Amino acid sequence: MSYSTVAASLVAASGGILFGYDMGIISGALLQLREEFKLSYLMQEVIVSSLLFGAIISSLFGGTVIDVLGRKFTMIGNCLVFAIGALILSFTPSVTVLVFGRVFLGLAVGLSVVAECAYITEISNPEHRGKLVSLTEVAIALGFLMAYFINYLFILIPHGWRFMFGISAIFAFGQGFALLFVPKSPRFLIIKNKPIEALQVLRRLRSDEDSANQELSSLKHHLSSEQNLGWKELCSQKNNLCYRLVIGLGLAFLQQASGLPTILYYAPVVLKQIGFYSNQSATLATIGAGVTKMIAVCISLCAVDRIGRKKLLTIGTVLMALCLFFASALNRPSSVPCQEDNCDNYGEIINSTDNEYVSNATTEQVSASLPVSTCLSLVCMLCYVAAYSISYGPVTWLLLSEIFPSSVKGRSIALVVAANWTFNLVFSFTFLDYLERTGIMWTFITYGIACSIGLLFVLTVVPETKGRTLEEIDNALNKLSVLRELKLRCASSVCTDSGSPRASYEPLSQGPLPEPALCTSSADSHTESAI
Repeated sequence: MSYSTVAASLVAASGGILFGYDMGIISGALLQLREEFKLSYLMQEVIVSSLLFGAIISSLFGGTVIDVLGRKFTMIGNCLVFAIGALILSFTPSVTVLVFGRVFLGLAVGLSVVAECAYITEISNPEHRGKLVSLTEVAIALGFLMAYFINYLFILIPHGWRFMFGISAIFAFGQGFALLFVPKSPRFLIIKNKPIEALQVLRRLRSDEDSANQELSSLKHHLSSEQNLGWKELCSQKNNLCYRLVIGLGLAFLQQASGLPTILYYAPVVLKQIGFYSNQSATLATIGAGVTKMIAVCISLCAVDRIGRKKLLTIGTVLMALCLFFASALNRPSSVPCQEDNCDNYGEIINSTDNEYVSNATTEQVSASLPVSTCLSLVCMLCYVAAYSISYGPVTWLLLSEIFPSSVKGRSIALVVAANWTFNLVFSFTFLDYLERTGIMWTFITYGIACSIGLLFVLTVVPETKGRTLEEIDNALNKLSVLRELKLRCASSVCTDSGSPRASYEPLSQGPLPEPALCTSSADSHTESAI
């Protein structure tokens, strides 16, 4: 792996810092905004969700922008949108302008991961593609951590939310300048009929000239055989795009249904529900979540090309479900009702015995008085964050960048990402109301059930793609379907050449994909692996 490839990937992935920062900063800013503007539950949800509405809009046309302008210039333009959005939020005079600024910022958030993952996927080689694409998730985790740290620094400063929002403009200008020096995607150059320029880029990205020449020939051959598909074919059987969309849309839904993205938006509110009663202590606890997310993503970065995408998803989904169910058991409904004298203005129980102590206590005093159930709940939440960050967090974006053909990669990923943001919008816009109506216990249980359903989807539908070139993955997915995958899994689990039970089944391993066969004899019961 050459220095140029790593450097270009790092610069592109740094856009994840902006993504994570602007997604995470609202959790602390909301604590000040709701006091300054006297926001109701509905207006809090509108402010949080308005960014997601902007992300949906940009996702709908973002794929076309990426396919027409290219990955590099899309990322540069996106940095400018990030910077303008941050400045609008920082100098906003009213709630109306604040909502507009969040929608505008959402346009950049929606394009960010799509362009970055597509770019890194197309400049990296198969052996290191998982690590390099996962750098984006590392950057997102770093962005969340930075947001939580900035929240803590400014949470007690009057109008601190203006600084929280404005700081991201500095990161946006920095990344935009650095992107001027990265090469264009060689795949995009070949699609635009610029093979000479593509060869120059490959020579820069690869360690030797022979590798560059071989990759150029392979790319030209594969891309010339791809059909030029439009939007209407994305749900058709051509190149088995329908099955690919099932994988992508399923992962997008489960990423949001797992609950973590929404919980991170309202992290201080959730932490108050489990026992961190002051704004400062709740904001400080979010830093622990940010550190946990960062460490877990780094572990995923090292493991994704060794363990595999599917195994990480399976492990993470099981751990998330266990953590959520255990946290729900620790947070059974309180016997103390929420009344005027023991609740804040937002229906949160601040203390059943000593309101004045909690409101005036320092972070150290409140932390020292935390009950065991609150400490265990925090441990469950941190493990929950870690499980998500080794699975749905990085692996979803990696798989999306791998499973779609190059000719429609931008549009396909954009369609799935638009669905992802739509799911995100629905969950985040209804979270506070659902939390108020059902309580934190049933909120955890609901997300735990969603994770359990997600486990079935991962085990039966999601393929394993580690160690394969994009061309090998594409050729294999042309032949796969959900029903066929299940038949192969069923056949391979009950028979071998000798008629005895087969130990395991690898959905995407080397070799051609045969038709599934019944276990009738040793001669016709053999089922080879896919790819």
